[in-house]
Amino acid sequence: MERKERERFIEERLWRKDWRGLAAMAERPGLVIWRLIAMLQSPDRRLALRAVVALGRFAASLRPGEPNVTEAVKGLFWMMNDESGNLCRLAPEAIAEILAARPELRPSFAPLIPQYLLEEPFEAGALWAMLRLARAGHEWKPSDARGLAVSLRCDDPRRRHLAQRLAGKLGPEYHHKVTVVR
Repeated sequence: MERKERERFIEERLWRKDWRGLAAMAERPGLVIWRLIAMLQSPDRRLALRAVVALGRFAASLRPGEPNVTEAVKGLFWMMNDESGNLCRLAPEAIAEILAARPELRPSFAPLIPQYLLEEPFEAGALWAMLRLARAGHEWKPSDARGLAVSLRCDDPRRRHLAQRLAGKLGPEYHHKVTVVR
C-alpha cells in the first residue's frame, strides 16, 4: 500500500471507528502509529480525538514489547516540549490512551504526566490523562496531586471540572495535599 493510500485507509478507519480494520495493519506498526500521531494535529477536532482513541486501541492490538509503542510515547512527550517546535495539544490524552492499553509502560511514563498540570497548554489534557489512567487502575501518589489546587481555582470551566473529577477519584487522602498547596 502506497503512502497516500495508507493515509486514506487509516483516516477511513477512524471515521468508521473501525478499530479492527486498523489493527489489521499491525504488520507495519510504526507507520500506523506515526500517522495517527500526525492526525492528532488535524484541524478537524473530531478526527484528532478519534486518533487519540485509535492510538490506544492500536497499541493494545500489538505484541507485548513492541518498540514502536514506547518510541511513540517518548515522541509524544517530546511534542509537549517547546523545543520540539511542534507542540501537540492532544499529546497528554494520546499518552494516557496508550498507557491505559499498555500497563507495562505506566511505571516509566505515568509519573511524568503530573508535571503538566501546571504547563500551558497541557493543563486540561494532563488532568484528563490522569483521570483516564486512574480509571484504568493506575494509582497516583499524593505528591502527584500538587498541581490540582491551581486547576480547582482556575477560570476555565472544563479544566476546573476535570480537576474536581480527579480530586474525587483520588479520594480523601488527596484533599489534604490539595488544600495545603492552595
